[in-house]
Amino acid sequence: MGANATPVVTEAPNHILLTGQEYPPMASSRLPFGGWLTRVVTEAFKTAGVDAKVEFVPNNRAILGAMSGPYDGSFGWTHTMERDRKLLYSSMPIYTMRMVFFHRRGESYPWKTLEDVRDFRLGFTLGNYYSDELAALQAAKKLRIDETSNDLSNLRKLLVGRIDLFPMGEEEGRFMLKTNFSPEEQARITSQTTILRVVPLYLVIRRSHPHAQELVEKFDRGYKQLADSGQLAKLIEESRKAVLNTHP
Repeated sequence: MGANATPVVTEAPNHILLTGQEYPPMASSRLPFGGWLTRVVTEAFKTAGVDAKVEFVPNNRAILGAMSGPYDGSFGWTHTMERDRKLLYSSMPIYTMRMVFFHRRGESYPWKTLEDVRDFRLGFTLGNYYSDELAALQAAKKLRIDETSNDLSNLRKLLVGRIDLFPMGEEEGRFMLKTNFSPEEQARITSQTTILRVVPLYLVIRRSHPHAQELVEKFDRGYKQLADSGQLAKLIEESRKAVLNTHP
């Protein structure tokens, strides 16, 4: 660059491509608005002047594609050390999920610490992060884990007895059971009352994106504007009602 050359300053794009994961009722290609949380994210960006498109892909691809491309980001993810190196997060959680263990009704799988579940067969979904303690136990090969690509497959494996416990969001697991299994099958699956983890979920943008910080700031600004105006609460109520009425 010559001594008198002027640096080229580019503005943040007014469009963005995010990945979505199949995690109804908050996100799914088969639901109104793509799920209620999908609508929250796209409307927050829209309020800030950004057109956010969502492409629904398998769970592991959703997070890896956001971390390394070709996508710009994603939503509905929590912090991990690996993700933190490659992603920027919204300043506040956009949803807080209650995670529990699902199991077959009539069977007991008691635990006081997660060390206690080492004798049970666990179902994990590739791309998901359940807790620091479970991750450490998994890395130390102290758990009996059967991994698959999606949550629905894990619920099916639970039903037929291939696994004993499956960690998932309480509301999301119940919704998936209700919309994919017969009443008789639903009656055979229940969840523990003990909360495994309360999980804060965020919008994430790939750090290597040339306008990553600005896009996060735009989202934060749009989200705050919706919240301060009262539109966020109305949006969530309206979207959740539409989603849940799809499967009364």
